Amino acid sequence: MGMSENTFAVVFTGQLVEGAAAEQVKANFARLFKVEMEKVAPMFTGKPVTIKRGVDAATARKYQQALQQAGAVCSVVDQAAPAPAPATPPVSAAPAAPAAAAAAGLNATLAEPGALLKEPEPVEEARIDVSHLSMGAVGETLVEPETVPEFEVDLSALTMAEAGVDLTTPGAVEPPQFTFDALSLAEPGALLQEPEEVAAPAIDTSRISLA
Repeated sequence: MGMSENTFAVVFTGQLVEGAAAEQVKANFARLFKVEMEKVAPMFTGKPVTIKRGVDAATARKYQQALQQAGAVCSVVDQAAPAPAPATPPVSAAPAAPAAAAAAGLNATLAEPGALLKEPEPVEEARIDVSHLSMGAVGETLVEPETVPEFEVDLSALTMAEAGVDLTTPGAVEPPQFTFDALSLAEPGALLQEPEEVAAPAIDTSRISLA
């Protein structure tokens, strides 16, 4: 089968574009597919969901770009390609000596380094009926813009003063009143504060000699 004859599927991986809010993406899906929010909610389980099957590569890319703009991470899968094998979980490092000793005390055995401790469980694709969904044409307006009425303010009661007119009359500011009757001046040269005695520092100089 040639490349031109291949068919592709558009799969929503269950992941959202970085920074996208789940509720907003759901609303975008509802607008994109022209359905109620309740019908798109089952797609957001975190598991892969096939949105469209059996389309050519160009159509699949259009779906992928539209869903990417809506906030969903999607992949285009060649339906003729074999399904990828499940990922092998990371191998646990060998335990340290104390842990090995503890395991020996429990009559346990340790697996060889690199051994597969548990068989990986494949994650089944969520089976959700999307046959009733359709996508709007490119350039189609999904939501009619709302006309915002002009904010009307009644200014008929307002007037403007002439240029240079004082808008407010400044009030008279009375000088502050201070009373100095209780104050007196010392004589020139008078000592305003008794000096505090400073004790001489006790420094042992008995071991010091002059050359």
